Amino acid sequence: MLIAILIIVSVIAVTALVALLRLGTSIKETTTLATVTSRIGVVMAEGLGAPEALPKAISLIVPDAADWALIHMMAEHGGVSRSIVHRDPAIQADIERLHAQVAFKLDMPYGPAQVIRTGESVFIPRVSAQVVSTVARTYPEYAEILRRIGLGSQITVPLRARTTALGALTLGRAPGRPYTKAHLTWAEDLGHRIGLAVENARLYDEARHLFEQTLSANYVSTPAGQILACNQTFAELLGFDSPDHVVKHPAPAFYPLPEEREHALETLRSDRRLVGYESTVRRLDGTLLSISENAVGTFDDRGELVRITGFVLDRSNVKSLEEQLRQSQRLEAVGQLAGGIAHDFNNLLTVIIGCADLMREVGKPTIVEGHDPLEELTKAAKRAAALTQQLLAFGRRQVLQPRVLDLNEALHDVHSMLRRLVRENIVIVLNLDPSIDRVRVDPGQLDQVIVNLVVNSGDAMPKGGTISVSTSNRLLTDAHVKQYPYVRPGRFVSLEVVDTGTGMDAATVARVFEPFFTTKPLGKGTGLGLSTVYGIVKQSGGYVWVHSEPDRGTTVNVCLPIVVDSQ
Repeated sequence: MLIAILIIVSVIAVTALVALLRLGTSIKETTTLATVTSRIGVVMAEGLGAPEALPKAISLIVPDAADWALIHMMAEHGGVSRSIVHRDPAIQADIERLHAQVAFKLDMPYGPAQVIRTGESVFIPRVSAQVVSTVARTYPEYAEILRRIGLGSQITVPLRARTTALGALTLGRAPGRPYTKAHLTWAEDLGHRIGLAVENARLYDEARHLFEQTLSANYVSTPAGQILACNQTFAELLGFDSPDHVVKHPAPAFYPLPEEREHALETLRSDRRLVGYESTVRRLDGTLLSISENAVGTFDDRGELVRITGFVLDRSNVKSLEEQLRQSQRLEAVGQLAGGIAHDFNNLLTVIIGCADLMREVGKPTIVEGHDPLEELTKAAKRAAALTQQLLAFGRRQVLQPRVLDLNEALHDVHSMLRRLVRENIVIVLNLDPSIDRVRVDPGQLDQVIVNLVVNSGDAMPKGGTISVSTSNRLLTDAHVKQYPYVRPGRFVSLEVVDTGTGMDAATVARVFEPFFTTKPLGKGTGLGLSTVYGIVKQSGGYVWVHSEPDRGTTVNVCLPIVVDSQ
């Protein structure tokens, strides 16, 4: 009886010891697998989840969790990339060489191909010799790989990102160290982690590509103004060579009006986004730009704004075009008003002049201090009538008598008169293209355009200088339409008058065509010279532009439409 009890106690002790040993082994195995997972996570994080980090990541699986590990990753071009790690470097080199010679077949009914297609794991606790033999006969090109790799126990799990299998992870052990379902659970979790890391890397690359390549100027900054990142477009917008140079400058430095940025921050904090926010920024060279910005804010758990992602468009050209359009519309309105008033006033002047002539015929006028009052009245009325003619020209209310003519001939005819209109220290140079087309214009009005432009240039050169008058054929294209929305594309003859005078600033240039606007001293000009030019050119179907800078002279360009058929 005692012997029987001793035997039973011994059996229980041995069983308990085995259980404890198995428990210890299980704990150790679990700790090992957790460590492997943690190390792989670090490697993938350091590589930002990119597929290029996978070979280093799976090398951490061998030899603790597997004798060899193999990853199949679907490539963007449609193929499959493969990476293998074997505990024997010589065998690993042989398998890599075989992989380079043997193409992967995605239609294989088992193994990684099956897992990638179905998204389901494959677990073989013990790989039989019969299975290896069957695969080798069906796919002889894989026979050598199967022989060298050493199959005993195998797990293949999908590298899953959400619902899509991006590839497959295969783990293998030699006979005598089989995998369990616990290993399968661990491998599936690992595959999911790797798949998510790769997918996140792909999404990050797409977002970065969009961030860097989009036409908008993009940036990421802190609310305090530290620029964390930006694309090349943003750098060029602000006048820098590269994003690396931009991030060294705080964002507030680019705002000439600090209150505009403060208002943007307030809007972001309250609305969590900006939509079409317009402000002004200063480039590196000091140039001011008008921008439109969309931005979104990132907030922490306390609701504090911690990061700003902005998308900026340069609206300077659009603003310029809008201003040109407004100026053109303003001139149109002023022209209609001036033309209407001038027409009625001209009628009154005609009556005054007629009455003065009748009074002179009826009786002898009384001479006052050597002046004939009626004669003075007539002279004043005629001067006023001349001004109304200029206003009528600006308002395009004159009756023109256009005819087909050669612009070069018209310039030759008035050249001698032009010489008498400017001081002796001013040189007039004619650069006339003999091959220009003909135009249809009122000869008298054309002479008035030429005279006004040359006289204006002469007045801008009190110390002397050169006035260059040139002609050429010019084609206005859709590119000009983008710059000047009111332009009608076509063939024109260009008359250009360039002087070396004092020039004008942008604010003055913006008003040069307004009637009665002049930069000359009081009593030295009527302010109707360029207004008259504008009206005559417009009524003739052409365009006129002025370009000028202080101390760099002025260029006035007149474009008149050509006559296609002068017969």
